[in-house]
Amino acid sequence: MMVKFVIGAVIVALVLLIYIIITRKKNATEIDRLDMKKTELLHRPVNEELTKVKRLNMTGQTEELFDRWRAEWDEVVTVDIPAIDEKLFESEGKIDQFRFGTAKKTNADIAGHLDQIEKKVDGILTELDQLVGSEEKNRAEGEDMHARQRDARKRLLAHRHTFGKAAAVLEVQLDVSTGRFEKFADLTEDGNYLEARELLMEIQVEMDKIQHKMERIPVLMTEVNHILPAQLAEIENGYKEMKQDGYLLDHLQIEKEANVLKEDLSRCRDFLVKTEVEETELIVSDAKDSIEFFYDLLEKEVIARHNVMKDEGQIGLIIDEIRGYNGDLIEETDVVKQSYQLDEEESSVPRYLEEEIYHLEKQYEILHGRIAEEKTAYSFLYDELKDIQARIKEMKKEQEGFTAFLQTLRKDEVEAGEELQSLRLHVQQITRKVKQSNLPGLPDYYRDMAEEAHHRLKETNTYLNEKPLNMKAVREKLDAAKSAINHLTNKTDELIEQVELSERMIQFGNRYRGTHPSIGSKLNEAEIAFRHADYGKALELCATAIDKVDSRGLKRFDAQYTEERKKKETAVSK
Repeated sequence: MMVKFVIGAVIVALVLLIYIIITRKKNATEIDRLDMKKTELLHRPVNEELTKVKRLNMTGQTEELFDRWRAEWDEVVTVDIPAIDEKLFESEGKIDQFRFGTAKKTNADIAGHLDQIEKKVDGILTELDQLVGSEEKNRAEGEDMHARQRDARKRLLAHRHTFGKAAAVLEVQLDVSTGRFEKFADLTEDGNYLEARELLMEIQVEMDKIQHKMERIPVLMTEVNHILPAQLAEIENGYKEMKQDGYLLDHLQIEKEANVLKEDLSRCRDFLVKTEVEETELIVSDAKDSIEFFYDLLEKEVIARHNVMKDEGQIGLIIDEIRGYNGDLIEETDVVKQSYQLDEEESSVPRYLEEEIYHLEKQYEILHGRIAEEKTAYSFLYDELKDIQARIKEMKKEQEGFTAFLQTLRKDEVEAGEELQSLRLHVQQITRKVKQSNLPGLPDYYRDMAEEAHHRLKETNTYLNEKPLNMKAVREKLDAAKSAINHLTNKTDELIEQVELSERMIQFGNRYRGTHPSIGSKLNEAEIAFRHADYGKALELCATAIDKVDSRGLKRFDAQYTEERKKKETAVSK
């Protein structure tokens, strides 16, 4: 019992010792990490960056910022970092005293303070970078901006006439920009680099706008004062000439729209004087679209008049042609109806077309009258003319289709006669095949099928000889005859094979009569059924009798019969 107690105590002591070692090492590692972070913060290049600031104009905003950053950094070095050192020493003492929980809390507090110090240092460095970077960018971009302003003034002086009255406004805008640039220089001189940076970016935006205006205003002035007015005048002159030439154009309202465009162009001139380029470009874009639309409308009227004059008289002749052709179709249909039966839908096609042609003639007469009156725009007349042309095209298509239908009737009659003759020959071949097979007799079902096939042929022949001929009925009867003869063909092959199979099986079964007398009665029944043309029953009786006396007999018979058929087929093929 005592031994167990001692062993237990030793184990507890070992576990406690291991825990102390691990925990101590873990806390020591954390202290080392915190100390390294403290050292890294202390070595941040703040002093180096502050030295760069000293090279700038140490006045105004720069001086204020420099003093603040230096004070903040001094606080980090003289107050914050020593405080961290003190707490790290305190944490090491707690570890030595095995006060691990308290040491852990102290380390967490140190980590939080280090994060605050890091944010403070990062903030100082970021602001330093912005100030130094702003000074560098301001110096480079300021020179570029000064060059842009100088070039803009040179261009305005050299090409002042291309800007019209807008030149004075642009000059004022450049003066304002130059004044703001002078303010930028003053801010830079006073050390207010960040404020100067913001102002320079605003000046860049203003110069971009001024340069865009200087690029677009001469182009827009040319379009507003010369190109678009010339195009509009061309539209108006063309409009007047076309009206004098007999065109009806009031529905286009071009005069009204042209006046609206002139007002828009006048507004554009006012906008350009004020250098309002965006508003001008919107109006100019709409004006271009409107002028293009006017050109299209007038061109459409010219094309419409040309086509109306060219096609109108010809359309009348074409309508006369399709009326004459339709009359021929009516006569031909009457002749065809003497030889062929047509249903109501088929026979009514020419009469239906005649009515449609009548309405088409009336439509054409109205159009012809409107053309002669010269009170309707040619574009409207051409739309009506195209509608008549489309209806003519459709009627021609229907006439051609009906003509083809009539021609097909005779072709179908000849083909039906040829098919009927082919079916007769096929039935004769079936009859010869049955006779050559020397069958003991024909089953009743087969006689019925053969009779059905002959009946179908006879019925088809009757319909084919009727006058007038109903080709739909002929086709139906011909299809029925085909079906009956195809069925007879298949059953003939099955019958011949069944006869041969039953005959061979009876012969095979007769081998068992000597060894198995009991099989005799069944084989006798099979032979009687065979002689009475009941071949299916003969096969069934014979197969049952053989299987009863020899379970493997039918397999041997099947193998023997298959071999004999192969030899026979091979001999036939040779």
